[in-house]
Parts: sequence; structure tokens; C-alpha cells
Amino acid sequence: MPPIAEAVRKITAPDADAARYLDYHRRRYEYLLTVAERILRELTPREGERLRVLDIGMSNQTRLVRELFPEVTLSTLGFYDHRFEPLDGVTHTEFNLNAASEESTWPRLAPFDLILMAEVIEHLYVPPTRTLQMLRSLLRPGGSVVIQTPNPVNLARRLALLGGKSPFEIIRDDVNNPGHYCEYTVENLVYLAGVTELEVVDYSVRNYFGNHKPLYNLVCALLPGRMAEGITIQLRRPYS
Repeated sequence: MPPIAEAVRKITAPDADAARYLDYHRRRYEYLLTVAERILRELTPREGERLRVLDIGMSNQTRLVRELFPEVTLSTLGFYDHRFEPLDGVTHTEFNLNAASEESTWPRLAPFDLILMAEVIEHLYVPPTRTLQMLRSLLRPGGSVVIQTPNPVNLARRLALLGGKSPFEIIRDDVNNPGHYCEYTVENLVYLAGVTELEVVDYSVRNYFGNHKPLYNLVCALLPGRMAEGITIQLRRPYS
């Protein structure tokens, strides 16, 4: 079994809530880490330095990045989550991403070669242009940010709409886990990249949540349009 698949298969969660999340996202983790591996392989560290990676949020994903890429300098940004400590050699910066609307609040950190922002942007009510501008400021020229986010126009949601049901959850009365404020299509993300002067390197739309039946995956692949449930997009800060 490849090292990434083996690491994702073996990782365990610190509590029941995290375990449920982990089981639902294992295949997404595997795909994200495969994309990250490709990007890191294409980068050349500066003399005397390690490649620098920033993980937005603290999660099982952070533990996997630390295990699979021990040669990088790894940092996290967002809310501190004691469930995922200790992580040797990982520096955390406490920051509420909804504060990104004010440039004066942006964290002042040494620039990164790769930023992972997975299943985060849909939870923010700050304008996404401000979030991406902040991330751009944290990237070295030539550095990339990889965003993963649900596809709001996937097949299951289109079918729900045809049946007269809203496929979107009402915002929860929970400041720590309010749910999704806004979800973005591929077209939305490409537009946002252009506005914030980031280059679209690559994207894919895949069914990597949970355990879909093969027939559902086949139907998503055969129908026109992007019908799968998860978007992964790589954006890069230009050299000039």
C-alpha cells in the first residue's frame, strides 16, 4: 500500500466526534495529501532552508502532514484545538479567519511554499476575496494554496432541488460550529482567484466524502456538468 494511503488508513481520532469526521473524510485526506506531495516534489528548497507549509486549522490532517512530510517546516493557523496536541516542531498562530476583512489584523509570518485550506472557506462569513488576499500575502512568489470545499451543485443537491427540498443546512446556533455560510462552485473559485491575483494551476471535482456506491460515482461521471461532491483547486502566487 502506498505510504499516504497507509498513513490515512492507520490514523486514529482523539474522540468520538473527531472519529466520525475522520471516517467521513479519509478518502479526501488521501487525495489532498497526494496533491500536496506532488506540489512539494516540484519545489526546490532555498539553500539552508526547509520548505514551509501552513495548515489552516488543527486537525487529523495536520498530524498526517507532520508524519508524511517530516522534512518540511510545518505551521498551523486558526483556532487552537487541544485534541491534536502535541505535534513536535509545529508552530501554531491563533487567529480568527473571520477577522481577515481587516488587513491590519493579518498575521505577520515568514512566507510559505504551500498553504492547505481544506474544508474551511465555506465556514467563513468574511468576504472570500479578503481571505484569499490574506493567504496570498503569506505565500512566497511561486507558492501555492490548495483549497478543498464542497461542490454546492453536486448531483445529490440537484436532485433535492428537483424534489422541492433545500439541500442547504440552516446556520446552527453554535458559534464554534455554525455550519456552512456560503459554498462556492468551481466558477466562483476561478473568479475569486482572478480578483485576488492568484493563478489557477489545476482543479478537480471528485466524490471523496463518505462511501458512495459505485453506481452513484458512475452517474456523476457520465452526466454533463460537475456532479461530484468535492472540489480541490490549486492556486499559485505569480513570480511577478
